[in-house]
Amino acid sequence: MRELAKKQNQDLLLIDSGDKIDGSGISDISKIHGQYSTPIFVKQNYDILTIGNHELYLLESSIQEFKAVQEYFPDNYITSNVEFNNNGTFVPFGSKFKYFETEIKKTRILAFGFLFDFKRFNSGTKVTPIKEEIEKQWFKDTLKQYQGKVDLIVIAGHTPIDHNWPEFYHLHKHLRKYYPNTIIQYFGGHSHIRDFSIFDKNSTGIQSGRYCETVGWVSIDLNKKDLETKERFSRSYIDFNLNSFHKHSKKDIKNFDSEKGIEVTKLVAKTRKDLKLNTQIGTVHSNYYVDYVPIDHPKNIFNLITNQVLNDLPGSGERIIIINTGSIRYDLYKGPYTIDSQYIVSPFENKWVNLTVPKSIATKVAEKLNEASYISTTRLKPPHHYLKKEIVYSDEAKDKKLSKGYVTHDDFGSNGDDTPHKPVINFDIPNVVQSVQLNNEIESFIDLVFYDFITPNIKWALKELNYEIQEGENPTNYSEIFLGKLLNNYIAEKSP
Repeated sequence: MRELAKKQNQDLLLIDSGDKIDGSGISDISKIHGQYSTPIFVKQNYDILTIGNHELYLLESSIQEFKAVQEYFPDNYITSNVEFNNNGTFVPFGSKFKYFETEIKKTRILAFGFLFDFKRFNSGTKVTPIKEEIEKQWFKDTLKQYQGKVDLIVIAGHTPIDHNWPEFYHLHKHLRKYYPNTIIQYFGGHSHIRDFSIFDKNSTGIQSGRYCETVGWVSIDLNKKDLETKERFSRSYIDFNLNSFHKHSKKDIKNFDSEKGIEVTKLVAKTRKDLKLNTQIGTVHSNYYVDYVPIDHPKNIFNLITNQVLNDLPGSGERIIIINTGSIRYDLYKGPYTIDSQYIVSPFENKWVNLTVPKSIATKVAEKLNEASYISTTRLKPPHHYLKKEIVYSDEAKDKKLSKGYVTHDDFGSNGDDTPHKPVINFDIPNVVQSVQLNNEIESFIDLVFYDFITPNIKWALKELNYEIQEGENPTNYSEIFLGKLLNNYIAEKSP
């Protein structure tokens, strides 16, 4: 694509919006997530990168990220509001901003990188909310310094571009004070949807789905003045597969592979083999979906987990076990279930903890959490359930011959999907689901069991139910057999 752009006297920038770990065996099987996937990721020649929240949950992951940034992307990695504690001093993972000229057109670009207001960063890192960071002197000085010297502002962020998510729009209002007419392009992330938003006549934002399923493509006409938004910008959501890449690179199958591409393919294959990711644990006899069927459907994965899998969590006595639905990462498909499958479906190694509470209280906790908004409980559901887009059923999309996939409606309409698909419905799912393992309705104290990750949410719900936890009282360890292992054991037992 760079070669094609160059032949047409155009520039092409490749941008990554963060989240490089959690969700596949190749990144998660190591004690420090990303140990084996990072050497693959750095093979790509990115122009701008930024950080995601998943690189910030654990200190070990952040240390690894910082070292990789310094070695491979010291100039192109931008974290304007995320810092790393480097020997007692907080510094950006890469740079606070980047100012550069493109190779072909000599376009002058000022780039920033912003993460949303993430609260659960580890002790060795720091995330400053966007609204606070942009009031700092360094940001104001930078904007003033390059006034009159910028053709395009690029914001690479792990932050949603949806109109209902205010952070980028607050940033945009601030940028317009210094650059009232400059073209600004936002690249968003985190909410796991395909999306394209108009910020104003000279500014748009794109978000490129999730899990490397989509390449988000934006083209911008920087040459002409006074163009309408749809004349200046265009966008496309390209399915991340070889058919798409053959088509857009104008290369057939025989001529597509590059020397470097073959090298990376071999590295991926060798890494998978060394990690034994294709080792089969068992066989799944039916598809189980996160949200393609209702929550109470026999083929809903949460139905399977709460009614079958969680019964095998070690422990005795009456109990209620609660998990947040966002802890399940993907659907469980019929067929061979491998070591890799476990990390795709349930990658998080959350420990189980418990509080001993009255049965009458424990039975109401899940209901209270499912009544709650995002603001009161923090994010519990899968990210794409917070900013779901309307599905538009065009005649083409109803074609039964089409494969199922994304049918996107955004600020530019319904023609953004590069490959037409038959739409899938994402049924609503709750914040949490529970496995109720009670013998009777007689009041007694029972174990309320949950992931340590959602401890603040459980405490919030108990407080809302007027159940007072003693000051300093914390959940006790219950089990370290995380859900992925329980799922492995269940599938192995059910396999012939």
